[in-house]
Amino acid sequence: ADMPWHDSLAIAPTLTGLADSGIILERHYVSPICSPTRSALMTGKHPIRMGLNHGTINAGEPFGVGVEEKLISNYMKDLGYATHQLGKWHLGYCSWALTPTQRGFDSSYGFYNGHENYYAKMTHDYFDFRSDTLGEDGKTNSEVQWSANGTYSAFLYANKARKVIKEHDQSKPLFLYFPIQSVHGPEEVPPRYRQKYDGIVQNYQRKTLLGMVTAMDEAAQAVVSALKHTGMWDNTIFIFFSDNGGPLAGIGKGQSNYPLRGGKYSYWEGGIRSVSFVHSPMLPGMKVNHELLHVTDWLPTLTHIAACGVNEHDRHCRGPELGDIDGVNQWQAIIGAEPSNRTEFLVNIDQLGHNSALRMGPWKFYKGNPGKGDWVPPPKFEFDGAEELNAHFEKLPLENGYDYVFGDRQKPVRMELYNVVEDPSETKELSAKYPDIVQAMLDRIDYYTSRAIMPRNVPRDPASDPSRFGGVWTPWLESC
Repeated sequence: ADMPWHDSLAIAPTLTGLADSGIILERHYVSPICSPTRSALMTGKHPIRMGLNHGTINAGEPFGVGVEEKLISNYMKDLGYATHQLGKWHLGYCSWALTPTQRGFDSSYGFYNGHENYYAKMTHDYFDFRSDTLGEDGKTNSEVQWSANGTYSAFLYANKARKVIKEHDQSKPLFLYFPIQSVHGPEEVPPRYRQKYDGIVQNYQRKTLLGMVTAMDEAAQAVVSALKHTGMWDNTIFIFFSDNGGPLAGIGKGQSNYPLRGGKYSYWEGGIRSVSFVHSPMLPGMKVNHELLHVTDWLPTLTHIAACGVNEHDRHCRGPELGDIDGVNQWQAIIGAEPSNRTEFLVNIDQLGHNSALRMGPWKFYKGNPGKGDWVPPPKFEFDGAEELNAHFEKLPLENGYDYVFGDRQKPVRMELYNVVEDPSETKELSAKYPDIVQAMLDRIDYYTSRAIMPRNVPRDPASDPSRFGGVWTPWLESC
């Protein structure tokens, strides 16, 4: 939530300009952590249907988004697009068949795991940074990028994005999936970005986090400039969103989702209501959109646009056949022409954590432990006139009775109900007042439970040990 259009002091002129002249999506929801959100984006299916509803895919674990799933990159390829991926993958790599260039991308540049150092490109003591291309024989040509060690990742991604865009054959349309590493932990940024906040922000960790936002903004500026230079910008749709809320103090450093409650790893609004906008020269901008949107909606929305066009001159165009997915085409809702095509979405059902959450109409319902539910304001400001703002934040209530959603599972089951339209900060618990709504929510959770499979998490496979592959995290199985 640490972006300028949400009252942050972040310096991000490119993204701010695009958001302010685009369509800010104020009711855009994702999963509370990385892999589930990415799987939902790429498949249009809820993570409960792929066994990605408990934690993430960790280094060396032999599972991922199954090869039976068709990804948005495959659909775009079928529609004639050149497809490229930059940044963090985090959808599994136990076999080469699960890596990006075997999942519909022409090229991939970045890392397979969920996190790593911004300079050293190390995670769990081993290297993870590659440039992959799809050969004419259909096999992946993978080159470990040892030379990336020592260069801040946002700079590498900006340069690669420029290269991909410059070399793109404009006889084809371009689909660029750019899940940049920023601003995921660890908290690292070149000093000059942190120094931009001297005299404005007192807290060192907060300065680092905001510096990371500024560095990310420069990477976005590189993309926009390259598209303008090559003449492609006027026909571009630029979509920006985060895959979860910012971590709360104790996990993250310097993030704030205030006034929303909770953060990453939790089902509270601060964990799943994602900062997001759409910008395109083809669209009228200057809008704030409050329609209900879910990350699964992007696959049917974008494939529909790719097949039928932004203005949908042929209203009978249906786009590609997508099968049994959970997302719905939301293009008319996004541009403000129609209401949202959804009135509810499942946050999650975690059979191992014994918790679930559901949004239905204005209501948000929790069964079991929804995760840490603090309201975390930004660290103190030090600019002139900040005394009143700091005093306001110091009076905020804090709720520390429950651990993170993947932590303590021994507490008694609880059920809570909130009206998040009237009470977005989730301060008024209403389950006792509206028992009929509670029962309706429980019935819907039972329905979704019937569609869920058990989490597929498995321990790290000793055979994945990177010391077997020259100190690099590498696919190690024929199939998985």
